[in-house]
Amino acid sequence: MIEILDRNFGGEDLTAIRFGSEKYEVPIHLMQKEREDCILVTDEEIVKYPWLGVAKDTTGQYLLLPKCSIEPIWTIGDKYRSKALEIVRKIALGINQGGKDFAALSVGVMPLYRIYIKDGKDVLILPPDAESILSVSLSRDELDASTKSLLKADTEKGFYLILEMAELLYYGATGSLPFESEEVRRSGYKEIPLEFYASELDEKCSSFISSLLSMGSRKERKIAGNRRSDENLGWFIEETKNLTWNLEDRTREETESNRDRVEKDESFQKLWKEKSHKAKVRRFWIEKGGVILISLLVVLFLSYFVGNWLYETFRAPHTKDLDPEGVILHMLDCQNNLDSAYIDEGFKDDPAQYSEVLNLYVTKTTRATYENIDAIVSAPEWVENGMPAILQGTFIYGVIPQSITETEDGKYEAIIDWYTPFAFTDDVEEENPEMENMARVFVYSVTQDFDFQWNKRGWWVCINNEISDYTLSDVFYVDTYTSLLGQN
Repeated sequence: MIEILDRNFGGEDLTAIRFGSEKYEVPIHLMQKEREDCILVTDEEIVKYPWLGVAKDTTGQYLLLPKCSIEPIWTIGDKYRSKALEIVRKIALGINQGGKDFAALSVGVMPLYRIYIKDGKDVLILPPDAESILSVSLSRDELDASTKSLLKADTEKGFYLILEMAELLYYGATGSLPFESEEVRRSGYKEIPLEFYASELDEKCSSFISSLLSMGSRKERKIAGNRRSDENLGWFIEETKNLTWNLEDRTREETESNRDRVEKDESFQKLWKEKSHKAKVRRFWIEKGGVILISLLVVLFLSYFVGNWLYETFRAPHTKDLDPEGVILHMLDCQNNLDSAYIDEGFKDDPAQYSEVLNLYVTKTTRATYENIDAIVSAPEWVENGMPAILQGTFIYGVIPQSITETEDGKYEAIIDWYTPFAFTDDVEEENPEMENMARVFVYSVTQDFDFQWNKRGWWVCINNEISDYTLSDVFYVDTYTSLLGQN
């Protein structure tokens, strides 16, 4: 659990954010980069603010700052409730002015453990390198409270930070995040109306917050356009400049007392009962739906098998209008998408990678069902995005074609960069052991040969294919982060 304390290190009084325990060791690779500065947003200016590194004593690890008065962002729900709008606008301004590299939104939102209130009115935002040090030490519950609880299904990518700011305003008014409870998340992300907890909030301000929390994808896209999420905070800053925030400060005890009072109200109980029922129904289908669906599919499959077999036997493949190079590229695209159903289109026999793709498809589908995460990161997208860190427990897989050459009449040779989490041979596996908090990526240069024939029905068919050669090109160790942020 993160705590903010005054500590003396090296004879100097400092402000220390405690994390982890005395036994916890910060991964060395996180400390090897030059430290980035924090951003401090005041009434007058936006300036850089240093953090001084990490220290350790018998009570734990500390992220150090110059001596100052800071408090967690959660205090906008009680101690600084009257300033919540002012503080949230400063958060938006800081992220907006910090830019893409400072925001570094690996999960779409700004983790709340990066944001602090300084001197009761200013905002201090930690940089991405400090976030990495804190995030690897936090518990699952702490990570969820600061990130996953902010995520809403089907939100447009460019709208996420605007939504986060609206959620913080909701928190400032109520003392809780709108989508943090399972009942709300599993009943369509319909938050408890603000009026239950903060009926005194200015109507225009309340309506604005509610409209952002419930906004549909079409309106989100209209606001977000093609801009990045941090760039779109300019819209939020402009839209909130004339809002009236008329709530008063209160203690945490007063916040909890108000929540207890509201939740005993008959109208609240009726609404909560409806949400709980919807959540239970959805939980049932998540937990039991697979068994029911499989049983139904077995029945349908048995009745449909004969007709489907005849159709599949005589239908033209999707690749019927492609030349041999196009058939090869289609197959490689299916490999990247783990599309085992269509990877053999235009092939007489299965492509050499069919079994691997089928196994990975099963792995991906199973983990999506039971863990609610996408376990496999597309190699082409990962490379295109600059090889960023990936979620712990996921891995990188895919291919990038380098060349396709016709070597003889009807014979083709493809040179492919093949990204895989496992080595092709045991000796390479042993020479490159797994490392803690890192994901391995083996890159092979693979040569695959194809023999094509023009068939009587009027399209190209690959009658034979094999991997004739492969060479290990590189081995990457990729940083991983530990936030599990799949949707419920």
